[in-house]
Amino acid sequence: MAHARARVNGRGWWDGCAKRTRTRGSGTARPARATSDATDARSRAEDALRASVETQLDGTDHPRVFTVPATPVAGGALRVFADVERADALRSASGWKLIGGYNAWRVGEFTKDMIKVKGTSWVYADVNVDERAFSMDFVFKGDGEAYEKDEGQDFSLTVDFGPTPEEFEEMLKVIEMENKARDEANAFIDGQMARARESGAGASIEKYGRVICKTASGKPGVAGSTERVMWNKAYNPIGGDTDKLVLHVGFNGWCAGVEAKFDLVRATGEIKDENNDWWVADVPLRADAYLLDFVVSDVEESAWDNNEQANFTLAVETSDEEWAVLRELKFEEIRAMAFKKELAEKERKERRAKADAEAKAKAIEVGLKQQSYIIHTEPKVPQVGKPLKVFYNKNNTNLSWSDEIYMTGGFNRWSHEAAIEPVKMTPPGAGEEFFTVTVPRVPTDAWMVDFVFSSGVGEGAQYDNKSGRDYHLPTRGSTASKPPLHVCHIAVEMAPIAKVGGLADVVTAIGRAIQDNGHLVEIILPKYQFFNNSVLLGGKEYETHFDWAGTTIRVEKCKVEGLQCFFIEPQNNMFQTDSVYGRNDDAHRFNFFCNAALEFLVRTARQPDILHCHDWSSAEVARAYWEHYHHNGLTKPKVAFTIHNMNYGQAKLGEAVHHSQVATTVSPSYAGEVRGSPVIGNNGHKFTGVRNGIDPEIWDPETDIFVPVKYNADNQEEGKAAARAELRQRAGMTGWDDKPIVGVVSRLTAQKGVHLIKHAAHHTLSRGGQFVLLGSAPDPKIQGEFNGLANQLGGEDTGFFFAFDEPLSHLMYAGCDVILVPSMFEPCGLTQMISMRYGAVPVVRATGGLRDTVFDVDNEKERAAWEVGGSTDWKTDGDMTNGFSFEGTDEGSLNYALDRCLDAFYNDREWFRSLQKRVMLQDWSWNRPANDYEELYYKMIGR
Repeated sequence: MAHARARVNGRGWWDGCAKRTRTRGSGTARPARATSDATDARSRAEDALRASVETQLDGTDHPRVFTVPATPVAGGALRVFADVERADALRSASGWKLIGGYNAWRVGEFTKDMIKVKGTSWVYADVNVDERAFSMDFVFKGDGEAYEKDEGQDFSLTVDFGPTPEEFEEMLKVIEMENKARDEANAFIDGQMARARESGAGASIEKYGRVICKTASGKPGVAGSTERVMWNKAYNPIGGDTDKLVLHVGFNGWCAGVEAKFDLVRATGEIKDENNDWWVADVPLRADAYLLDFVVSDVEESAWDNNEQANFTLAVETSDEEWAVLRELKFEEIRAMAFKKELAEKERKERRAKADAEAKAKAIEVGLKQQSYIIHTEPKVPQVGKPLKVFYNKNNTNLSWSDEIYMTGGFNRWSHEAAIEPVKMTPPGAGEEFFTVTVPRVPTDAWMVDFVFSSGVGEGAQYDNKSGRDYHLPTRGSTASKPPLHVCHIAVEMAPIAKVGGLADVVTAIGRAIQDNGHLVEIILPKYQFFNNSVLLGGKEYETHFDWAGTTIRVEKCKVEGLQCFFIEPQNNMFQTDSVYGRNDDAHRFNFFCNAALEFLVRTARQPDILHCHDWSSAEVARAYWEHYHHNGLTKPKVAFTIHNMNYGQAKLGEAVHHSQVATTVSPSYAGEVRGSPVIGNNGHKFTGVRNGIDPEIWDPETDIFVPVKYNADNQEEGKAAARAELRQRAGMTGWDDKPIVGVVSRLTAQKGVHLIKHAAHHTLSRGGQFVLLGSAPDPKIQGEFNGLANQLGGEDTGFFFAFDEPLSHLMYAGCDVILVPSMFEPCGLTQMISMRYGAVPVVRATGGLRDTVFDVDNEKERAAWEVGGSTDWKTDGDMTNGFSFEGTDEGSLNYALDRCLDAFYNDREWFRSLQKRVMLQDWSWNRPANDYEELYYKMIGR
C-alpha cells in the first residue's frame, strides 16, 4: 500500500490534544453505575472508553483523533481513537480499519479492525507498539479504497523510549544481514538435500555382479557417528600382496576435498574368494554429512582405485530434524562470517575516517607551519576566551624596509562585531626577528582570527595582506561555526558520468572536497543523450523548465558522487549527442549551454557566492555573467575560472581570465611557466596556481576491486606482489620477481614525451627490467610507431595494451614498481599522484605539476621537507622525498633518473620497499588544495 511521506508530528490540533491528555490524564472515569454482577465488568469497560472520549471533548478544540497514552512507548500498549462523524472516508462505512507501521513504514506494518465505542461516534483499536519504533505512522480505512489521512499526509507520532533513527538504521543493517544469511543458508541446504536425493547413493555399490563397497551395518551411516566402511579388493587387486592400504575420505561430493586418510586393513571373519576380498576402516562421519566419498590407494599413493573415475559414494542417513539443525548451523556460520566481515569493514572505515581527519588536520598544520616564518601565535592554535600573543616577521615581506609595524585584526573573516584597531607592535629584541603584540581576548564565538600588517596608520601606509587574502588562523573551542559558501560549478565534463580527461576528475574532486569542508556545492552540466542510458546515474528528478532563446529548457537533477547536479536539456536537441566533444559546432553549443545555465540560476532565484567555470568549454560563463546577468537578477556571485590546459581555445581562455575575479591553473609551477602567455596578459595579479589532488576513495588499494589482494602501506609488499603476478599473467610476462616492472599509463601524444617513452622501453629491457604500457594515440602515425615497437619488443618481458581500460589502469598502478611520466609539459598530472597512492615510485620530468608533487630522492630533500611537511630541517623531521626526476628532454636526461631508480631497486631492495611505503603514506588528496580554493573564494567575496 502506498502512503504519503510521514511527518514527525501532525497538525496544530495534535499538539493541543497531547497537552490536554497529559494534563487531565487518560484514566479519568465517571462514577460507576449500579449494575448487576453479570454486567458489571462490561459496563466498567464501556464507561472507561466513554470517559477516555469525554476527556478529549473537554475543550473547545475537539480532536478527531487521539491516542491513550498520548505519546506511544516502544514495546508498550496503545489505544487509537477516531471520530467517524468527522471523517469523510469513515462516516458512512460499514466497518473501519486502522492501518499502520513504524519509522516511515519501514518496519512492523499492521492492520487492526476498529471497534465502536457504545453511545458515541468514536471507534478504537488496540496496538502493541513495535520495540524498534521511534515513530508510528497510520491511516484509517473505510469501505473500498476510502482512506482518512491528516490533510493528505499519514498520521504520525513520535514514539518514546525506542531506538534513535541512527540506531534503527544499524538495526536494519543487522536485519538485512541476517535475512541475507538466512537466504544463503537455505539455498545451500536445499542444494545439499537435492544433491543427496539425486546422488542415488545407498549403503552399498554393486558392479559387474558383485558388491564392491558397503557399510558394515548394511544401512546408511548416521551423521555424527563412526561408520565401518568395507571395500572389496577382489574387484581391483591394488597394492598386490600387502597388509595395509589407504582410504582417502571426503564428504558431500568432496565439497572440501580430501578431509582425512585412514588405514584400510583386511577384514576378519569375512569370506575370501575370487569375488570377495574385504578390507575395512572405521570412519568418523561429519555432523553435517549426507554423502560419504572415498577412493583407495596403496601406501605409496602410486596406485589408485577411484571406481573408474566415478569415486565411491555411500549414503549418510539424515532425518528432517537433522536437516533442520544443519540449516541452523549453516545460518549461524554464514551470519558469523557476515558479522566478522561487517566488523572488519566498520573498523576499516573508522581507521580511514581517522586517517582522513588526521590528513585534513595535517594539511592545515603544514599551511600554518609554512606561514609561521612570517606569522605565528602563542598558543599555536588561538583559544577562545583567552589572550593571544601574535608574532610577525617583516623579513621576506613587502614591509621589510619599515622600522615600525602595526597590526589590524578581526574575527570570523572580518564579519564579527569585535575588531582590533591598528596597534603598534613591539619591535624584536637583539638577535630576534619577530615583532609582537597581545590580543587581550579572543571572543568565544570566534571561529577564525584575522590579521593584516602595515607600516603605519592612515594615508601613505603600506600593507602586507598576503596578496589580498589576509592572514587567518582557525580557533579552538568556538561556540559558532563558519557559515557555508554556496559554490556553483558550470562545466561540460564530470567524472564518472561524462569523462574525457582530467577536467572531469577535477570538477568532481574539487566539488567533493569543498563540500567536505562544510560548503554547499552544486554542479550544472549539459544533459547529453548518453546520460539516458548511463548506469552511473541514479534516478533523475524534474527540477523546472522555462522558455528561453527560442526553445524550452528542461532541467533535471540528480546526485552524482554525493554532489547535487543539474542537467540543462534544451528541447532543440542541441545536446542529443553520444559524446561530449567532436562536433563542428562544439563552441556554439557550449556557449549556448553556459548562458542557459546562468538563465537557470536567475529563473530559480539562486544566488551562489561563487560561479566556478573551467577551460574554454565553459569560459563563456565569465563574460556572459558580467555583461548580461549581473545587473538582471543574478547579483551576488563572483567568478572563478580555472585553466586546465592552455593549449586549447586560447581566445576564450583570455576572455574568461579578463572577466573573472580569480583565475587559477592546476599547479603553481605550471602557473609560473605560462604567466607570460597572452592568455594571462596584464591579469597576472589575479592568476595563481593551485595543485590538483586525487580522490583517495576512488584510488584506494585497500578497497580497490581491480587488485587481487587489497593492501595498504602496512602490507604493501604482499599486495603489490600479488598485483605484479596478475599483471605479468595478463601481459604474458615471466614471473621473475627480481625484475623491476616499469609502467607507463598515458595518452600517447607529443605532450607526454612519446620519444622518451619509446626509449624507456628499450632502456628498461637493457637493464634487465620489464616494461608495460597502457594507452593509445589519437594520431594514427604515432599509434603506428607504437604498434611497431610492440612487435619489435614483444616477448616475456613486455606488455603493450593500446586501449582505454580503467580496471587495467588500477592493476598497472598496483603491479608496477615504477611509473614513468616523461611529459614535455604537464599542467598538473594525476598519474604520478595515483602511482604513489599504490606504492609505485614515480620517475618524472620536472615540469608543471610533476615538479610540484615529485621530489628527487638524491637532490631535493630540503624542498620536499618544506613542501610536504612545512619543515626547514629534513634531518630532524625526516626524509620526505618520493621519486626520481630529470629536467632535460633528451634520452640521456631520462636515463639519469631511470638508472638511479633501477640501481636502487637492484642494490638495496629493502630501502626501495621502504620508499614505496613512504610514498603511500603521503597525502596527495584535495585536503590542501581545497583549503587553497576556500581561501581564494573568500578573497573573491571580500572576506
